[in-house]
Formats: sequence, C-alpha cells, structure tokens
Amino acid sequence: MRWHLALPAVLTLALSFRAGGFFAGTTALLAVVLAVLLVLRVTLGQTPFAGWSPALAAAAGALGLLTTWTLLSALWSDAPFRALSEFDRTLAYTLALCLMGTFARRSGDLDRALQALAAAFAVVAAAALLTRLFPEAFPADAGKEPDRLAFPLTYWNALGVLCGVGITLALHCTAGARQSVPARVLGAGALPVLATVLYLTFSRGGLVAAAIGVVLYVALAHPRRLALALLAAGVPTAIAVMRAYAADGLATGEFIADEAQQVGVVTAACSLGAMALRAFCCLADVRIDRVRVSPLALRTALVCTAAVTGAVLLATGVPQQLDDQRREFFDIRSRLEGTGDQRDRLSQAAANGRVQHWEVARAVFQANSLTGTGAGTFRLEWERERDIPLNVADAHSLYLEMLAELGGPGLLLLAIAILLPLGIAAWRLRGAEHHAHAAFLAASVALLVHTGIDWDWEMPALFVWFFATGGMVCAASSATSRVPSRPGRVARVVAGLGCLLLAAAPATVVASQAALDRGTRAFRAADCTRAVDGALDSISALPSRPEPYELLGYCNLRARRLELGLAAMQASLVRDPDNWEYAYGLAVAQALNRVDPRPAAALAFRLNPLDVRTRELRDALQRGGPGRRARAAARARIPFQ
Repeated sequence: MRWHLALPAVLTLALSFRAGGFFAGTTALLAVVLAVLLVLRVTLGQTPFAGWSPALAAAAGALGLLTTWTLLSALWSDAPFRALSEFDRTLAYTLALCLMGTFARRSGDLDRALQALAAAFAVVAAAALLTRLFPEAFPADAGKEPDRLAFPLTYWNALGVLCGVGITLALHCTAGARQSVPARVLGAGALPVLATVLYLTFSRGGLVAAAIGVVLYVALAHPRRLALALLAAGVPTAIAVMRAYAADGLATGEFIADEAQQVGVVTAACSLGAMALRAFCCLADVRIDRVRVSPLALRTALVCTAAVTGAVLLATGVPQQLDDQRREFFDIRSRLEGTGDQRDRLSQAAANGRVQHWEVARAVFQANSLTGTGAGTFRLEWERERDIPLNVADAHSLYLEMLAELGGPGLLLLAIAILLPLGIAAWRLRGAEHHAHAAFLAASVALLVHTGIDWDWEMPALFVWFFATGGMVCAASSATSRVPSRPGRVARVVAGLGCLLLAAAPATVVASQAALDRGTRAFRAADCTRAVDGALDSISALPSRPEPYELLGYCNLRARRLELGLAAMQASLVRDPDNWEYAYGLAVAQALNRVDPRPAAALAFRLNPLDVRTRELRDALQRGGPGRRARAAARARIPFQ
C-alpha cells in the first residue's frame, strides 16, 4: 500500500482550510505532524531508508542548513520568536522532503501523487466557489476585499496561484500519457472550476502563473492527447469564465443572488460537459497513441509553431505592449486605479507597492550582505524605512526577502534545495515518465516564479507539496538501487529520538499559540481575568515570546496594577527590541507610572514613523507634566485591537 503518495495532497488540503497554514500555530503543528510521521517511518518501516540517495542527501542537507541558519539568526536579530517561527516553517519543508524521499521511487508514483494533488486543488477551488456564489448556504469570512475570492486561504493571490498550479496539473491529468480514463475525465471536469475561481480572485500574478504552467507543460511534455483534451475541456472552460466575467455583481461588490446562481449553474454544467466530452474523446486516444512521430518532425513542428506565434505577436504589437506594462510596473508613482470594478485591475500593470518593498529589501541586504537582519525581521525594516503608508509583513519576493533576512548564505542554500529537484526532473524528461516530470517542472516553475513577486513561502499550503514531491523526485529508484539492509533497533531508536527532538521546538509554539489565541479573544471581549490566564499559559509554554507579555501588560494597566504592567511591557520589548508596538506599550506604561515616557515614545516613532498612532502618542506625551501624560496614555489606542 503506497499510502504516502496521497500525503502531499492531504497536507495541502488540510492546510488550505487552515488559512493556508500561514499562522505560527498551524505551521508549528505541521512540523510536529511531519516529525511524528517520520518517527513512525524510521521505527516501524521495514526499509525506512530505501529511497535515500546522494541527490536527496544534498537537497535535504541544504534545506537543513537553511533551517539551522534561520534559527541561529536570533543571535543577531535579538528577536528569538521571529527566528523560531521561520525555523518551524523551514523545518516542516525539510521534514516533508525527507519523509517522502525515504520511500524508494517506483514507476508511476509521481503521476499518482500529482493526480491526488490536482484533486486536492480542485476541491479547494470548488469550496471557494461555493462560498462566493452561494454565501447564505456556505457562509465564510470574505476578508478585507469581499469582491476578491480568498477563502479558504484568506489571501486572494495565494488562492490564485493555487488555482494556477491546479490548472497545470489538471491539464496533465486530462492530456498526459499513462493517465487512466477516470483521471482524464476528472481532470477535464476540474478545469472549468479552477479557471473560474482563478478569475474570481482577480489575481494578475495567479493568471501569469497559470499561463507559465500551461505553456511550459505543453512545451516540455508535448502530449499527443492535448488537442482532444482542449477540444473537450477548453471550450467549456472558456464558457464558464466568460459567464463569470459577465456577472457584474461578482466584480463590483453589488452581489446579486440570481446572477451568482446562474454562474454556479453554468460552471457546474461546463464541468459536467467537459467530463462527458473527454469521456467520449477517450475512444480516440488509443488511435492517437499509436501514431509515431519522429523526433525531427516533432522539433520541426515546435520550431514552426514558435515562429508563427512570434510573428503573430510581433504583428499585433504585443512586445511593445509588454514593454509599456513593464515600465508601468516599475514606476513607483503608478498605482492601481480604484474604479470599483475589479475587472479593471486585470488590464493594469501597476506594482501596487511591490517595487518599494523590493527596494527596502535590497537596501537591507546591501547593509547586511553576509547575515541579513535575521529571520522574520523584514516587517521591522519596512516599518522603519518605508516611504508609503502600506502595512506589510513580507517583502513580496521570497528571494529578496531571503537576502534581506538571511543574507547571501540563506539564498544560496535555498537555491540548492529548490534547484536540485528541478534539475533531476529536467534530466528525466528523456525517460519513460517524461510527462509526469514535465508536469512537476511546469507546476513548480509557475509557483517559483510567482513567489518572486508575492509571499507564497509563508503559505505552507502552496509549498509543502513542492518539497514533498521534490523528495519523491530525488529518491532512489527501487528498480536500480540495491536493496538496503534493515537498520537495527538501536539505529531506529536513535533516529526516532532525533526526529522527536526536532519536534520539541514547534510543539512549544503550538501550545503557546493556543494559549495566546485564547487570551487575545478574552482581551477583546474585555475579560482580562481569562486574558491573563491565557497570557501566563503562553509564557509558561514559550518564555521567549513577546506577545503574551504585551497582553499581560495591558491587562495589568487596565486593572491599575501599574508596576506589573510596566514590568510586562519592558519584558516584551526586551524580546523584540525593534518592534514599535512594544516600545509604544512601554511608553504608555511609563506614562501611567509617572515615569518619563518620552524616550520610549520617540523610539516607537523612529521604528514606525508613518503610523499615525506613534505620531499621536509622541506628540501627546511631549506636552505637560506627569499627570497630563498619564491622562494621554490612558486614551492611547492599543495596537492589536
């Protein structure tokens, strides 16, 4: 039973419905689960290292060193919990790579794993579509921009790239070689749903990722069944997207139930129609598979197709249009024009602040090229150096953020871990399973290009599948590798204990996050008794974390336990000294304790000069004596409320 082939899909599905795995508690829980699975694998498996290979060792070693470098960065960032949160995520990716790589690679394994992934992406897309078209029957939090579909990942661009990768894999399922009839039929049925959801995210990056994935898959796999697949699924997919595009209420926020229901009916009909057409076309697949095309004829056809496509693009002025859009994208003065219709954003190329994010990341790297400023610290650098009032936590580019936070060594280790599976997959394009490896390559490149312009790395739902299937690609083949000897009991116990030791740090984060969430909910409900209990439990689980001290501080200040509140605020700032929120809280506590708060207020302003709250507090505390400052502090806004 090859149960592990479904693991990437199961993890992706579970994480997608937990906000993509973005939050610290979910990421840590993922690392714990993978560590436990690896313990079970090495202690109970008959040949737990059957798939271990030099390529897997190199990729796992690079990712493991990156994980270690991430944790060590706490030494120079003085923000241990930020480093620990990033450590948990990178550890989870490392464990996914190692776990899947321990299984010897067999013919057809990668195909089956990709089929399961395509199904998982389709399920996520279907759930998202139901919440958008039938919100009364399937209620969900619409997020900050209700016009843009974001559920269940809670971020529209993340859902967009997920659908883009899903479209690539669904196309492989319906057009690739060695696909069973059910896979071909279901793959065709998934395309209208995935494409409609991709459109409803209004994600320009997601559309680009989908285009890259599809074009690259066709170019690398050149599947013979492509024409039949497009005939069966292409037209229904286009009809579904066109109907969604025509629904004004889905793009403007003026939701019209009848209109949305019509879109749902059309999408369902297109999905069923695509499956029916693809089932009928399966009769012709056998004949197409028998056709023999010489490599020379295939190369000639590809060259001719590329030449004709290039000529058409030149004749229609596409290169000039692309150059104009490039200029608009990198023009820091350009902004997306808010017309109230989300469809208009699809024709605009403004970067929407990304260029400024990248400039700050580049400047930070130039100042700290060897070590960076420490894992998880880009938000702090952005708040201090930004020139636009836009709040972000990430650089919207994995590669630039890696340079800014972990320096050149961090990016080098990341590149090794990413490029090794891609290189092996590219090498195997000449083999019998070239379609599966082409699909893996196309989907991976689509994701990796998109992560250069967004924060996909922080969404494990988007990356855990890549490292899991990457481990499969790097694993040794069961057909060519010698049968490994079974490890002894001592070796199994030592390996298992090592895996459990790795799970210790993320386990503390899981416990701490659960308690902190409980305390934060109580604080917002004005129940400081329960909030204090939650904060103390969070501190007990993970003393290096600053947030529970901040929560404890505000609760003590509310209860007029002023000295305890001051001590708690000081403790929070010590644990994250470059975070304006904790300097702000310290200034409030000092003012209430009749201690001079002006240095702390000035520090909060320096750390985040464009935030109106830091400016208001600094100005309010500069005037009058201790009594007036205490009254001003009592009226100060709490940052996390």
